[in-house]
Amino acid sequence: SSMENTLLAGDFIIVNKIVYKISTPAKIPFTDIKIPHFTLLETWEPEINELVVFNYPEIFLQDSAITANQFIKRIVAGPGDTLQFINKKIFVNNEELILPPTIKYSNEDVRRRGVVEDNIFPKGSKWNRDNYGPIIIPKKGDTIVVNSRNLERVKQIIVMDYGERVLREEGTVITMNAKPIQEYVIQNDHYFVIGDNLDVSMDSRYLGFITEEMIIGKAIFIYWSVDNKKTAPGLLGFLSGIRTKRIFQCVE
Repeated sequence: SSMENTLLAGDFIIVNKIVYKISTPAKIPFTDIKIPHFTLLETWEPEINELVVFNYPEIFLQDSAITANQFIKRIVAGPGDTLQFINKKIFVNNEELILPPTIKYSNEDVRRRGVVEDNIFPKGSKWNRDNYGPIIIPKKGDTIVVNSRNLERVKQIIVMDYGERVLREEGTVITMNAKPIQEYVIQNDHYFVIGDNLDVSMDSRYLGFITEEMIIGKAIFIYWSVDNKKTAPGLLGFLSGIRTKRIFQCVE
């Protein structure tokens, strides 16, 4: 539902898994057993406004009510970009981002700047879903300072790079893998993603950035769609819920 009206609950989609990179399997086929995997070839970089499917680190999901670890969202800013929400409008590098007409606003009210959402990313930022940022998207190879003032943001970046919590605050000293640290070189390109149902989406405004390593692929088209709420009882009742107009529809 966070992707309405671009995607609807009950849409089944085809995902191109080699559009960005060709990798070895991350799991044993037909199981959820994870195995070491490697990128064999990088083919293309994700672009603004593309719909991507990605894995979200399980270590972060432990702290939330979210149970699934695979998501589909829209990329709105990439490595090195500066992003800002101003009264629900998205600006990237000071230019308003043109979003597709399927973007949905469930709530016409705007949370003005200064109204704080406690669960917004990064913690303590004093932003909200409608007025957010400005924030710079991390870029591979950039060096960032690590101190108590930006610790919450840096923690999330490093967890995305490593897949585990390796940063600790011990008094006035910040350590990484038990060694004092004052700066950090970013290991992956990061991206900022949103759900097209902007007012009810759990996305980068709450969960933080995603990395290129987390991206599984790009959503291509809907191959099947059924509205379970309209499915009638009986052996052939499922036919009444099929959305024939959505089948083989491209998603953008």
